[in-house]
Amino acid sequence: MYKEAIKPRVVAVILAAGRGKRLDASLPKQLLKIKNRYVVNYCLDIYQNLEMIDSIVLVINDEFRSLFETIVHNGGYSKVESIVAGGYLRQDSIFNGLATLKGCDLVVIQNAVSIFTPPKLIVACIEKALHHGAVSAFVREKYSSFTFEGDALKAALDRRLLGHVRDPQVFDFNLLFDAHKKARRGKEYFTNDVLLLSASGHDVHLVESNPYNFKITFDVDIKLAHLLLEDPIFCRKHQEGLAGVYRE
Repeated sequence: MYKEAIKPRVVAVILAAGRGKRLDASLPKQLLKIKNRYVVNYCLDIYQNLEMIDSIVLVINDEFRSLFETIVHNGGYSKVESIVAGGYLRQDSIFNGLATLKGCDLVVIQNAVSIFTPPKLIVACIEKALHHGAVSAFVREKYSSFTFEGDALKAALDRRLLGHVRDPQVFDFNLLFDAHKKARRGKEYFTNDVLLLSASGHDVHLVESNPYNFKITFDVDIKLAHLLLEDPIFCRKHQEGLAGVYRE
């Protein structure tokens, strides 16, 4: 899709606009602290230090703009080119971030509360997106799965055919932005850009992630994050990309 001699401009859109309703906390989960640092710090660290990333757009809950600006300033996150107010839904927040971009070739979508996404996984997704235009990390389903209605099981599903979206998702910028504009015109909403691109008829390619690449959503996730960050061996393996394998 891109000539190898020309380095594409890659921008990360980091989503920190959530309200944290499922965590039942006084602050949004991206602004909770783990080991005396805000959750969003850990995510920004990853992209600030990743050579392939040219710049970052941070999409925020505007109620906490002053705090986010302080975090970016004090953290020395020089790659953050803009801080953008999010929307009511995730799709609205991503659109707001995309609308600020100019001269972007690839865009990396990342939840700010996915703080254990290994740098090597991000690189693998970017490299694959150079050829395919739409790529997502994923993990395989490990449990027996089924559909249900009320309190009754309806149908068993073959878990070998099931996967879960993980961060990051990487897209050709024009491809993703056009799909978003089309969805807005048609008042269609999707919980993830992978589903948006698939619904628009574009193939989405996959890179398998390790299971530690989870999104902080519930209280148990905060507790697990604490434990992992207290483990120096895990932290080293995570940084080096050794905490699991990445398969296409």
